[in-house]
Amino acid sequence: MKSDNFDLPNEFSRFEKFIKSDFEQFYPVFQKYQEMQYSSFQSLVYASDDLANTLSIPEFSRINYTQIAMIGYFLLSQFKKVLTFPIPEDNFEAMYFRMKSAKFTGDREVVSALVANTIALMVELKKTDPSMHKAFSAILSMEIASMNSDVQTVQQYSRVFRSNLFDTVLIEKYPLLTLQVVSDLAYREFRTGDEAYSGWLEIYKELAEALNMDTKRLDCYTMLGGLYRFKGYLEEASEYYGKAIVIAEKIGNKEFIASLIANMADLEHTRGNLEKALSLCQEALKDPEISQSKPTIYVNIAEVLIKQEKYGEALEYLDKAQNLTNRNSPIVNLLYGYSLTKIPGKGNLQEGIKYLEKGGNLSEKTKNQRWLTTYYYYMGRIYLDTYDLSSSIESFKKCYDLAIISEFQYVVLSQLYLAEAYLHRYKISKSDADLTNSERYLANVISICQEQDLPILAEVLYISGQLLVALNEFVDAEYIFEQARDLAEKNANFPLIEKCAKSVLMIQSNEIERPIAIIHEITDVINDLAKHSYLKKTKRMPQVYFLNIFTDEGSYIYSYYFNRQFPINDVLISGLISAIRTMSSEVFGSGLRGIDFEGKKLLVESFGRFCGILACDRDSFNARTKLYNFVQRFNQKFEDNYKNIKEGETLEQFQKEADFLIDIIFEKSERAIITPPK
Repeated sequence: MKSDNFDLPNEFSRFEKFIKSDFEQFYPVFQKYQEMQYSSFQSLVYASDDLANTLSIPEFSRINYTQIAMIGYFLLSQFKKVLTFPIPEDNFEAMYFRMKSAKFTGDREVVSALVANTIALMVELKKTDPSMHKAFSAILSMEIASMNSDVQTVQQYSRVFRSNLFDTVLIEKYPLLTLQVVSDLAYREFRTGDEAYSGWLEIYKELAEALNMDTKRLDCYTMLGGLYRFKGYLEEASEYYGKAIVIAEKIGNKEFIASLIANMADLEHTRGNLEKALSLCQEALKDPEISQSKPTIYVNIAEVLIKQEKYGEALEYLDKAQNLTNRNSPIVNLLYGYSLTKIPGKGNLQEGIKYLEKGGNLSEKTKNQRWLTTYYYYMGRIYLDTYDLSSSIESFKKCYDLAIISEFQYVVLSQLYLAEAYLHRYKISKSDADLTNSERYLANVISICQEQDLPILAEVLYISGQLLVALNEFVDAEYIFEQARDLAEKNANFPLIEKCAKSVLMIQSNEIERPIAIIHEITDVINDLAKHSYLKKTKRMPQVYFLNIFTDEGSYIYSYYFNRQFPINDVLISGLISAIRTMSSEVFGSGLRGIDFEGKKLLVESFGRFCGILACDRDSFNARTKLYNFVQRFNQKFEDNYKNIKEGETLEQFQKEADFLIDIIFEKSERAIITPPK
């Protein structure tokens, strides 16, 4: 083969001239690995490794082959191998990749030494190339802050890096280094959901495609698959994971292949195929060469075993994961703690809660909303089991507040368990208000099931009917039981058909069971539903009319109309203001709410100092998610100006920024804004 016909991966583009100049020496070694059935990428790395250690070739050549091999092993996720190479002390990129490898392998001494050497390099670089010094300083500062778990400093320098990203020659001279840093920031956006990193995943996607680097496209597709998985769109997630597996096999990155198999197992777990999920995980563990992906696989297995209530087996796999993560993984601590509370024995409950609290603190420290959602869910379950009902209700409400924008399945589960917690409180209080609250949360789940086509609708309708019986609303209860029976017949759910028929007969014959017996049955059904996973199926939105923002005292401050032809109804607005002021304390509680007003469904969500009202033609989880996201970001932007806003001193800039949020979140361009009334 001629050197001009050799296809060098774009990750090594800056070594192209060198490879062509040394092609006669390079190609025979490369071909040897090709004949051994290694991928082209692996063959390039292994050949460079051999040549880097061939003392008979010139030192200049060995240095170049060393850098190719070292970076190649990093991209193949073989981080321990990276640390075996000497590196030039005047090459920031090489020192960066070695520092990352040392961090991944937990070699603190090497990390510290490399940080010191890199800082010394930066001093010299400042004299010779101030522009690159500025860009590299931001990268190094982010790395040091990340090692110290200093989230605020990471965010600060991520903004500096973004401002330098397209203003320097970073992409032109150091494309691989640039993509790696962008990858880390995109991963933070994906894993934490923190708004401070908003947009990095999209930047990463664009750069990875534009620069045509397989290793980075692999990384990006994996994140996109995970993002769609967390949003509940499993078909899109599966598509991206499939693309990633093709690239991983093409490159020969065994760690990524194992990790992607684990991700596919997670999809099967979410679909309810627990045995298939376990089988995929066990398949991934068969490769003796993998190490980095093992903790993820162990966690996936443990999650399935927890669903199967095999808590002892789950602890065994979590122990293995703990040993590989220095016991500082938030999700491992959360799962370990919850499983431990389910194991009978003295002290297991308190010890399990300690692990859960550690996982919660680690999640808080890293601002990972999804893990925090899991923390509050598990704490709510434990409080419910121990009959600390007020704490259980508080935890499930916090779980919902996070889940509405981070983890769909916990939206459903938190509402189900809030219904159960209020039921248990009713057994003590005998207050109809607790039964009414329970009914309200079940009604929320029904709305979600109808919009998202969840298969549990019949079961939720059934327990909702049982609640109506306990509230002596027999006509409505009978109607709900008939609906549940029709759905059960469509799904050939014969036990539920029988239970619905029995309940209807009970109402018609006026042989009503005692509320306590009804509560026990509802609790059993909810606990059974909690063993399943729930995924978001559709993005469909209802017709939306307008959005209003109020302060926590009921002062009206902002409106947005989604249709210019929609008439501005002063009577409606005045009525809304009066209603919000009257029910201010209720509105600023937690949970899904809706108000029927002037023939419209008004969805209500609050966050911090503000409350949002979105008028729709029907209840909708998708619309509510956008409303909650808007109110949350509105509060983040304007909480510091709360006093001026409350007093009516709104500025034109405030209106523009709020309008811009509407455009981003609701993806609307047409609007009609009215100013606050005097």
